[in-house]
Amino acid sequence: MATKTIDRLPDADGSKPKQQSTSNRTADPQVCLRYLVEDEYAAWDKLVRASPQGSVFSISWWVKAVNAQVLGLFMSGRLVAGIPLYYERRMGVKMCRLPKLTQTFGVVMEPLSGKRVTVTNREMEILTIFAKHLAKERVFYQCFHPNSVNWLPFLWHRFQQTSRFTYVLDDLSNLDAIWDGLDSKLRNTVRKAQTLGIEVRECKADTVFALSSKTFARQGLANPFSRDYLARLVDAALTNNSGVCLAAADKRGQVHAATLLVWDPKRTYYLAAGGDPDLRSGGAQSLLVWEAIQFASKRSAAFDFEGSILEPIEHVFRQFGGKQVPYNCIMKFPLWLHTYLLASKRI
Repeated sequence: MATKTIDRLPDADGSKPKQQSTSNRTADPQVCLRYLVEDEYAAWDKLVRASPQGSVFSISWWVKAVNAQVLGLFMSGRLVAGIPLYYERRMGVKMCRLPKLTQTFGVVMEPLSGKRVTVTNREMEILTIFAKHLAKERVFYQCFHPNSVNWLPFLWHRFQQTSRFTYVLDDLSNLDAIWDGLDSKLRNTVRKAQTLGIEVRECKADTVFALSSKTFARQGLANPFSRDYLARLVDAALTNNSGVCLAAADKRGQVHAATLLVWDPKRTYYLAAGGDPDLRSGGAQSLLVWEAIQFASKRSAAFDFEGSILEPIEHVFRQFGGKQVPYNCIMKFPLWLHTYLLASKRI
């Protein structure tokens, strides 16, 4: 395939970077690292669905919705791996980082088979190619899928790592067993909300944004994502039959809590959740999560609570009986920026 040139996506400030070649030849002429073009995304989606590291956040409709692009690895002309990349400019510095409301990106590889040594050798080869290329970035920050345990090639190329955690219900086939696994006080809270007549129904993206904004405001924080950004993600999810907004409301129509769910057959993710701080005593948020789990059981094998690293949220999600799952966040910063992010507790 001839080397092509495509326009890079605009930076966050709206400026458009110079064109860059999508091809980065390695020492092996049969190995090529380049950005995918539009007609290659069907092959990418097939790889994502089959890959142990694949998730809804790496599927092409989500990648496009967040204005990212996929750097693909081709061997003998065949797409074998890739990583979605998103760029924005902050404090005058161009950064390769995770987009908002995106739990993970990371390297996605085709399923590897054979003896353990064969699989490990192949994995190390693929990860080393990406680590060597991404080491050229001045700022890099991504969280990798929980199945991406090996980050050794990134360590060798002077990246750093920290762990994040989520809670996952990894088998939604038996809702009675999941209900029995809930903390007894949490079950009572769910029943209380039901007794009060609170019901969960579909809602608009604006409702989710309003409730999430109230949650951040209660903590003295601005909402980290905009109304338009959330609407764009919701529209893409609905168009691809992979998302829904849900709200818990009482008989008077007051909305107590709301969330966005996105999914693929592997896992449903609980995103952008928020609640009205003046209506916290009714148990609506717990009911909303329980109803979301039931909703997810008809669409995915597992349910990911997402965002479980914050102590108050972690405590609530833990009561649903999920398994604590760690995942790697890989980073590379200039010393001054790393010091600032540590001091401001942003990493």
